[in-house]
Amino acid sequence: MVDPGNEGGRGSVAFLMSQVGAQAAQEFAKALKPLKLSPCDAGILRLLRRSPGISQQNLARALDMHASRLVAVIDALEERGLVVREANPQDRRLYSLRLTDAGQEMLGRVGQVARGHNERMCAGLDGEERTQLAALLQKIAVEQGLKAGVHPGYKDLRPAGK
Repeated sequence: MVDPGNEGGRGSVAFLMSQVGAQAAQEFAKALKPLKLSPCDAGILRLLRRSPGISQQNLARALDMHASRLVAVIDALEERGLVVREANPQDRRLYSLRLTDAGQEMLGRVGQVARGHNERMCAGLDGEERTQLAALLQKIAVEQGLKAGVHPGYKDLRPAGK
């Protein structure tokens, strides 16, 4: 894809964010492959650490994710022993989710991968530039109405076959 706003060789900010974002997403997915996790899986594990006991319905809402797609993701994480569903003590119709010890350990490995990925993506920047870039991107994210800590891609995940 060519940047339509690349007049004078500078490029548009939106295109550059898209270009770097796509590269970052692809590289993060590659870095997670040895763990047999997708970025979606890693994000869900992270949110479960922050909200132990959250119901599947509330997790789907927090992610702005299609609920039936979340069931399939949780099934896969549960089969791997990373997540457990438990009866919700307040409402027997709901399941509460929490990380298992193996899930906590996996999340530690994901953190190592994420830190290495961040270092590679920011290798051309010094500390002050990284701080400045993070602040500017945070400002754009807030203005765009993005949920803090939640990738907007969850919204587009649909159940298999749909």
